[in-house]
Amino acid sequence: MDTAIYFLLSIAYIIIFIIGILLAKHRGWINISNVILIVILALLYDNGILALGKYLGEGELLRILNQMRYWLHAFVTPLLVLFAWHTLVNANLQWAKKRIVKWLMILLTLCLIIFELITIVPVISLEPAWNNGVLSYKKGEGADGPPIMIIGISIMLLVTSIIIWWKQKWPWYFVGILSMGIIPIINLLLKTDAPHNISEFLLMLAILATKAYQDKIIKAANINK
Repeated sequence: MDTAIYFLLSIAYIIIFIIGILLAKHRGWINISNVILIVILALLYDNGILALGKYLGEGELLRILNQMRYWLHAFVTPLLVLFAWHTLVNANLQWAKKRIVKWLMILLTLCLIIFELITIVPVISLEPAWNNGVLSYKKGEGADGPPIMIIGISIMLLVTSIIIWWKQKWPWYFVGILSMGIIPIINLLLKTDAPHNISEFLLMLAILATKAYQDKIIKAANINK
């Protein structure tokens, strides 16, 4: 069942990536909010490798492919900080447009990447593991630590989603963040090891919808000028 879920998620990510490409083409490529395309690609890779694991079989190739999942997680996930900040810019919040805020967000993103690369990725010891018919390489014992990067990004997304809800009457960004909290419910109903991946997709769907919504508002404002 889990293999089917990962395959379906991979297909779903391809679809929303294409939608994201169309949005970027419409609004322009030189736009910070387009970083979500990189995040979507990384999640497509993550789910794709999990879906193909048992077909590739245990060995060095699969271990390296799984190791890339952790590297992408470290490099790409913090880019969501930039997206979160840019939603405030798109909402026309003047303080968010200040240069010092922009550079603080860039600095925060770099700090989260560096922290993950220094403290987590180098000490990862991957071991083969079968779970619900899915073969992957997972962290060995002692490799886990407090998910500081994820906590930081989640707080940033939560705060900005509340502001966007208040400022632009758009609740779906906030709902997407809340979807990360339904992991235990999904696990209880489906008896799967993929609830986190499902909730990630729901979050990215909400984020992409938020970009489309804000692009529409900006376009309308430009037309009325």
